[in-house]
Amino acid sequence: MLTGILLISLVVFIAVVSYRRPRLEERVIKNIPLVDWLNILVFPIVFYYGLILIVRNIMSRPRISILDFEDVSLLAVGILFLIYGFVGLSVHFVGKVLSRYIKSSGNSKIYAINEVFHGKLSHYIVFVCTYMLVFILALLEINYPLIHRLSFVYVSAITVCAVFGGFSGAKSIFFTSGWFGGYNKPLFSITAVLLLVLMSIFRSDGLNLSYYPVNIFVMTLMFTIVWTFLIRQFLIFSKLSRKRRLQFLSKLLSV
Repeated sequence: MLTGILLISLVVFIAVVSYRRPRLEERVIKNIPLVDWLNILVFPIVFYYGLILIVRNIMSRPRISILDFEDVSLLAVGILFLIYGFVGLSVHFVGKVLSRYIKSSGNSKIYAINEVFHGKLSHYIVFVCTYMLVFILALLEINYPLIHRLSFVYVSAITVCAVFGGFSGAKSIFFTSGWFGGYNKPLFSITAVLLLVLMSIFRSDGLNLSYYPVNIFVMTLMFTIVWTFLIRQFLIFSKLSRKRRLQFLSKLLSV
């Protein structure tokens, strides 16, 4: 279990770090930057292997019917999100590579269309599918609690992995300087809603988190993303002029 969680956290962290390294962008193999080869071939395999380890660990435990759903149906939905996530990653791969060779020239339709796929479309698909995958893992585990409570050392290790993964995820998602830019507002809302759903389930059913390592990881991951973004927005707001603060608040409160 811890191995799978560690692999997922590491692959997210390394993917974000490598994506921001100019050397990996400048190193080109077959007209494609090395970082893009890593993002389409290496990182998804490691992430997938981490998922397999986690699912196998969950399914090896005794089942207790807490939530009313069939495991097969939930796993099928998870596989669907996994497939669509890789589709989004593939779309981003092609769009990003093409953007190196298609230059903006006036009202170039080819450039504008490619930017649609390279930009929000592919990013939204990847981010939303990743959110739903880890959320489904958390739901699946609720019916498969551990027999024995986790030790403090084990919980601490999972928490550290989740904090690293959440901070790395926040760096990759919330890259613009304002609440209303990029993917910030909708993805922040999705994170907060999914976190509240999991917390509500545990509170309403009186479940103890110390028997649920995946839920500790997922909740801490989402909690870290939420607070990283809120702190960043506060720091941005504190540096704005009075006029800009009013504009910021109006965008924040708008639907």
